Amino acid sequence: MGDKARQFAISVLRRVWEQGAFSNIEISNALKKYELKGIDKSFGVALVNGGAERMLTLDFMIEKASGRKTADIEAELLAVLRLGFLQLFYMKVPDMAACSESVALVSGKKRKGFVNAVMRSACRKRMELSKAVEQSTDSIKYSLSPDICALISKQYPKDKDRVMDAFFNSNPLILRTNTLKTTPESLCEELTANGAEAVCVGKAVVVTSGAEKGLAAVEAGLCFVQGLSSQRAVAALGAKVGDRIIDVCACPGGKTLGAALDMENSGSVLSMDIHANKLSLIEKTAASLGVTVVSTKKQDGREENTELFETADRIICDVPCSGIGAIKGRPEIRYKALEGLDRLIETQKAILKNAFSYLKRGGRLVYSTCTINKDENEGVVHPFVANNSVVLIEETTVLPYEENHDGFYIAVLEKK
Repeated sequence: MGDKARQFAISVLRRVWEQGAFSNIEISNALKKYELKGIDKSFGVALVNGGAERMLTLDFMIEKASGRKTADIEAELLAVLRLGFLQLFYMKVPDMAACSESVALVSGKKRKGFVNAVMRSACRKRMELSKAVEQSTDSIKYSLSPDICALISKQYPKDKDRVMDAFFNSNPLILRTNTLKTTPESLCEELTANGAEAVCVGKAVVVTSGAEKGLAAVEAGLCFVQGLSSQRAVAALGAKVGDRIIDVCACPGGKTLGAALDMENSGSVLSMDIHANKLSLIEKTAASLGVTVVSTKKQDGREENTELFETADRIICDVPCSGIGAIKGRPEIRYKALEGLDRLIETQKAILKNAFSYLKRGGRLVYSTCTINKDENEGVVHPFVANNSVVLIEETTVLPYEENHDGFYIAVLEKK
């Protein structure tokens, strides 16, 4: 089991750690190359996910066990040690297997000897190293950048440990049911009959086991992948049959498609995005679902489009954000330094201003982000409400420790 899965993991993680690649994309590409299946596939993916999310903690322990700064350790050896320490401290891998398989991943007597010595040092000092992590900074303990730790500690002082710890709890596969073709209950029954384990949560289906069966249902056009927090934002829009809806930052299109389903494929949804090359994905998914009311348009949300003024019954305004709430599924965000947030917030304000101008009087706009940073959420919405003819109907911050949810912010605005 070990060799091929560990080689796969090292290949993916070195691209993530050394080149800034996205782990989910690299996993998909490497699985085709290594042809992993069954237990090997599960183990290899678990190694990648664990290595991507615990890098700072692993480096802290490696430095203590080796007596060397990680910056002074050859990149390949550091990657092997990170993977080895992950198995020793966070996975149910026997010490001997973790040590021997780590040594087997490198060549050269001296290099093998170094890896072996550090791994065995970690085995001897297991309790000491674990205690040092617990007594260290939040950044080391939770493997988050100091900037993110400081932000969460300041804005959520009572919940900070619970929030940071929740980022280690990955969500299962969550599907939005295509209600043009089936019901959540029927989809659940079909998945269960095919060997998966699934439960209904409103219009969502949470697949707790047998994700490949869920993805087969996606291919069949019975559903699409969308997190529970995103589905809550769509529900807050309250889309109705015959509505004219504009989605100002639409890609990858989940909220567009969810709104179209809530409208029972009657009315219109204009999906706009600055990235023209991504709009075809929305069109393709809509076609697979049998959704015919969606049209797409390349449009920078920061730029006014006077042709759209007061033409929409409802607006979806899911703006670009720091993504701090989405760390569970995007571990690369963990290590972000948060410089440049001021520019991002100005972009959010500009998009909200333009989007609101497209709304008819009495219409509803949902502003949402996948961050829990209050500066990007309340800090954008509250001043806008105070200075315009707006009613704040509803406001929700979903924290990542809510079961099967990502961190998210949803504000429902109505034009007077």
